[in-house]
Amino acid sequence: MFTLEKKAEPAQQLWNHIKRHYQGEKVAVVGVKKSLPQTFLRNKQVIFYESLTGESLLVEGKQFLERFAKNYTAFVFYLDCPAKIAEQLIDTGRALGVRVTVTVKEQAA
Repeated sequence: MFTLEKKAEPAQQLWNHIKRHYQGEKVAVVGVKKSLPQTFLRNKQVIFYESLTGESLLVEGKQFLERFAKNYTAFVFYLDCPAKIAEQLIDTGRALGVRVTVTVKEQAA
């Protein structure tokens, strides 16, 4: 279970994370409509869902996990959400037996 801060090159950061931690697993990348780094990651044959509206990320994320937990071993939520929401999505994934990564807003130092 991971929380990633979005950095300068978030698509490359995300791909490196998937390669390092989810090698050989069936992974779904989930995001808000028109927010995913599609061109780069589509070339890597990652499965995408632009199912979230962004209005209630926690509720929508939990519903998505409950609906698709049987189809995938890992989920990457590509969001700009607070760490509190990320932790709750990760806990939901843990309860359903799937691994979850959530991207959060980069923290200012």
